[in-house]
Parts: sequence; structure tokens; C-alpha cells
Amino acid sequence: MNFNSDNALEQFVKRFFEFNGAVMEQRPGGLEALLPERLALRLNIPEYLHISTEENTKEKYAVSYGSSLLEKIVDAACDTAPLISCSFDFNYIKRQGFGRLIQDQFVFYNCVGRVKGAAEVRTEYLLLTCRYMAQSDEQKEGLVSLAFNLETGAAVSEMGRIFDTVERTFETASRQTILGDAKIKEILTWVQRQAGKVLEREIKPFQDSMNRRFQRDVANLEEYYADLKKEMEESLNRPRISDQLISDRRTKISLIPDELERKKADLFKKYSIRVRIELCGGIQIRTPAVKILYQTSFGRKPKQLSMIYNPATKSMDPLVCDGCGDSIFNIRFCDHLHMLCPACSKKCPLC
Repeated sequence: MNFNSDNALEQFVKRFFEFNGAVMEQRPGGLEALLPERLALRLNIPEYLHISTEENTKEKYAVSYGSSLLEKIVDAACDTAPLISCSFDFNYIKRQGFGRLIQDQFVFYNCVGRVKGAAEVRTEYLLLTCRYMAQSDEQKEGLVSLAFNLETGAAVSEMGRIFDTVERTFETASRQTILGDAKIKEILTWVQRQAGKVLEREIKPFQDSMNRRFQRDVANLEEYYADLKKEMEESLNRPRISDQLISDRRTKISLIPDELERKKADLFKKYSIRVRIELCGGIQIRTPAVKILYQTSFGRKPKQLSMIYNPATKSMDPLVCDGCGDSIFNIRFCDHLHMLCPACSKKCPLC
């Protein structure tokens, strides 16, 4: 079976070569690449080559999941997880109309709100590219992106999809922000919280396929043992069958349900999916944004929220639950005005 992804693979390959000093040009069906000598030697490929990204191509240097060239690129990318920096540049940034945008994106329960002020700011995002491998009776590999606002911790998944469409300038290492141990620990918490959700969506077709095969094999198994039981029960009515043989067959019939359950358990193990994910690299993104002060009123209790308009996604970043840290658009408040997701609102973890 073949599970195709979007152009994320081609963009990953293009960025890998560019980050390692190669000159790349987009061509129909792939990429033209001029590599530094050290990179060509490391990957054991020519310094000048055409990299095909077409499906089912027979060209020597092709990138597709499982191809030898992609394996070499991924191995090189994973030797160290590079972190680079870039700045987003915009000719125009929205300066009004945030109230309507907030109403369209967010749902506030039991409260009303209004925009009190807005100001242009600079903020940072961290875009992480990760490689995953899902293994069951078959195997699926791919790349996923995780993106977070470094100031708020909000997960902004759209940053990975729009990164290559935004005008940007890559920066030297001297301008890169050093992430301290405390921030790295915090980022790991964000990744642990979001990776499962992202992977669940990414491997759903693969999971559905394994589920269908599991259900098909279980149905075949149940049919086989039902026929076997029926045949053995009918054999008990044959004339001149000995009492010992009748006893032996009844014992075997009684064991069929346990044997069927063991076979089902074996199938469950066979089609269970094990997923491994590892970091390939990260990009720190500096970008202008708009910080919005949003005044909410919960009964007679006011609460002021700080929200960020992201000009790259042309939308508001999600807020972050005070209880679990999840990124949310459905907002609830407890009696002490902690901002909560629907799950935490049932019993506020902070109260």
C-alpha cells in the first residue's frame, strides 16, 4: 500500500540541501542541485544532479519514502538536529478588525468580551520538523511539523504549512537566540502534549487500513471456528461412535472459545501500531505580530487576556489552558477566573 503525503517531503529535501550550502532550483518533476564537495562526498552522490520527486519514477536520484537517497539525507539530518533562525517580512500587517476575527475563531462561555487595545510587537515561533515511523504488519514513514509560539507556548500547526509561502530572511548563528535549559524543558513538555495529536491525524489512513485488515482477519477466524464447532457437534450424532471419542470431541469443542480468543489476541498484536518519532531540525522564526488586549467580563468579574494576531497565518494564535497547557479556542472560566479548556473546566486543576 502507498500512503502519499503532500509536498512536505520535497520541501524538507530542498531545505536540507540549502542549509548545507547547496544551490537549488525548482524544475518540473524535481529539483536541480549544485552541492558543495563535502556534502556530495558525505551522501556519495555527484556534485551536480537532478533530484526527481515524481511518484514511481525510475530515475537514479529520486526521493520518496523508503528511497536510498532519502535515507542518506535523513541520516545526515539526524546526526545533529540543526537549529537555524530566520525573520519573516511583511509589506502589510492588519491593524484593525480584530474583534470580529476573535469572535469568528473563539468561543467564550458565560462571558462577553471586547478589544481594549492593540500594538505591533515582535514575537518568536519554533518550527520543529520530526520524522516518524509507524510499524505494524506494514510500515509507514513520514515527516510532521510542530510549531509553537515561544512566548505563550501556543501550538500553531499552520506555521509548518505556510512557512515556504512567506517572504523570509535566514540569519547568521550570531543572531540566534540561545534557548536556556528551562525553556528547552518547557518546549519538551509542549512537544509531548502535541505530538500524539499531530501523529494521530497523520497516520489515520494507515491506522484505518490496519483496522480493516484486523477486522477482516477476525471475521475469517470467527467463521472458521464456528464452522469447526458445527462440524464437530454434528459428528457426535454419527452412529456407532464410541463414548471415548464423544468425550474427546466434547472436550475439544469446549476449548474452541479459548483458542479463538488466543488467535484474536495474536492478530491484535500483529496489527497494533507502534510509533517512533525523532527530531530532524528546528527553525526559530522572528516575526512582527499584533498583541491584542481583550477585556472579558464573567458576571461582574473582569479579566484581561493577551492575544496574538499572527500575520503569517492571518489568524489569531490559540490561547493556552491555565490547567493543562493545551492550546484552545473554546474558552471557559472557573469561579476564580482561571482560563480552562472543556476538559479542565469540569474540575479546575488550579482551584
